[in-house]
Formats: sequence, C-alpha cells, structure tokens
Amino acid sequence: MNPRQRVLNHAGSLLGGMVHNLNTPLMWIMGRSQLIETRNDMLSEMDGMSPEEISKIAKKNREDLASILEGAEAINSILKAVSYKIQMAQGEIESVDLREYLRMETDFLMADMRFKHDTKRELQIDTQGSCYVKIDYNVLSSAFVESIGAIIDSTDKGRVIKIALDGCTVKIACPDARPETKIKDRLDSIFKELSSVADVYVDDSHGVSVSIQVRQA
Repeated sequence: MNPRQRVLNHAGSLLGGMVHNLNTPLMWIMGRSQLIETRNDMLSEMDGMSPEEISKIAKKNREDLASILEGAEAINSILKAVSYKIQMAQGEIESVDLREYLRMETDFLMADMRFKHDTKRELQIDTQGSCYVKIDYNVLSSAFVESIGAIIDSTDKGRVIKIALDGCTVKIACPDARPETKIKDRLDSIFKELSSVADVYVDDSHGVSVSIQVRQA
C-alpha cells in the first residue's frame, strides 16, 4: 500500500470520530439557540419586567451567544483539518509549512478517541514562525500518524505525548514508552521510507523520542 492510500485509509478509519466531534458542538449550538429563542419570547412581556430582569436575560443571551461562537469555531477547526488533509493528499511533492501541517494534523487526530480522551497532549507548535520544507505530504503524514498510533498502541491510558516544532525539526516524545515494547524497532520501520528525504533519529533511552529534520524548500 502506497503512502497516499495509507493516509486516505487512516482518514476513513477516523470518520466515526469526526462525526462525533462535529455532533457535540452542533448539539451545543442547537441547545443554546433554543434557550435564546425562549428568552426572546419572554421579552414580549417586557412591560411587566424590571430593568434587572431584562438585564439578566440580556446577560444570559450574551453568554449563550459566546458559547455558540465557541462551538462554531470548533466545527470550523475540524472542517479546516479535513479540507487540508484531502487537498494535500491529492498532491505529491509539495512545499509544506511544518507549523501549519502539525496544527492541522493534530486537529485531525482529535477524531481518534484514544488521542483525544486517553492521551495528555503537550503541543509546542506555534512558538515560532513558519518553516517550509519540500516533501511528499503523503510520506510525511503517513509516517507521522503511524508513529503516533504506534506510541498509543504500546502505552497505557493517561500517556503523555509531546509534539513540538524546533526550527524545521519535528519532535515527538513519550516519556511513558517502555523499551520492552520494542517501540524503537516499530518506529524505525515506520520512518524507513521517510528517511530518504529527512534525517530521522529515534531514541528509547528515556521513554521514546523522535526527531524528524526535513530539508528546507
């Protein structure tokens, strides 16, 4: 199976999680909208209300509108991540902004309930400017998501996964990984294809850590 097929298969496997992640804020938006509608109906009786009662309704409506906006932003983030993956997967050699890539990839991975609910995520992605690299998106994405999956498979719930961008080097670390799980061997195998276009280092002396340094475009 080539990298593009693996990327698309992985995306398809997370469809249920994506629907769940979209449905949660959507239900929240619908519920808050109904509350606002109910309160607005009460405003028809304004003649019998005190200024304090009217102010209280207005405050609750503002709070619910803020919640609706938060839900809409959550849906927008999910759709952006899906759109980015579909668009990028259609190409081959692309100029990829690693900061944008990691942001979109980690947003997309939230559809994996093990990554979303069972993993403590520490992200250091937006601490620097953009870094553009010339790489086949599908090769990079396939290696990245498979490495996260391998770490999740070999560790228990509550694991910590750290993802960072240091210059043009992508770093993945999990202090909870244990050598007896042979996670290094599995990661070495995953990154074998990527090693032709990037310098990849895997260390399991303290948990497991991965450094991926891709040449700049």
